[in-house]
Amino acid sequence: MGIVAILILLLAMVPLALSGAGLMNVVVAPTATPGQSPNPSGTSAPVTVIATEPPPTPEGTPAPHPSEAVDIGASASITPPSPPPSATPTASPQPGLWRVEGYVVDESGNPLKNVCVVVGPHGCQKYSPHTDDQGHYFLDVAANTDPKTSFDFYFEMPGRQTVWWHFTPGGPIEFNVVLKGSQ
Repeated sequence: MGIVAILILLLAMVPLALSGAGLMNVVVAPTATPGQSPNPSGTSAPVTVIATEPPPTPEGTPAPHPSEAVDIGASASITPPSPPPSATPTASPQPGLWRVEGYVVDESGNPLKNVCVVVGPHGCQKYSPHTDDQGHYFLDVAANTDPKTSFDFYFEMPGRQTVWWHFTPGGPIEFNVVLKGSQ
């Protein structure tokens, strides 16, 4: 009897756990219950589970490693979309920093919003840079000349192939990416 009670409790917790992971929404809908109710208002609260779309890239997701890194020569030729009139201009980098920026688009040239720009091997994190509505990303890195520092950027989005860019900046740099659909 104790095992059955534990199983029922665990099964009741699954929607709540999935809700916390952003994979489901849990909606509490009050309904009237006939007869006696321990609740003074005479209502109970059954749980309704509604499946939702997962977040663009979950935090802590390890970056999949593409077969080989690309260099600056692989930057796509993209005409940036004109910003909406109410857009806030992007601040210039502070002295001693170089700006790494670009646009991420799909195969048709449409900007991709919420693409995670992963820096290093730890996957998309809570504060990883993401592309905006126009598919634009930027990151400021230390302007160092000695020793040279290399970076690995991974552009990733569920349902699309990850692009891995390995580079050593020598100044401000623009790198545009076309993310193809997964095959």
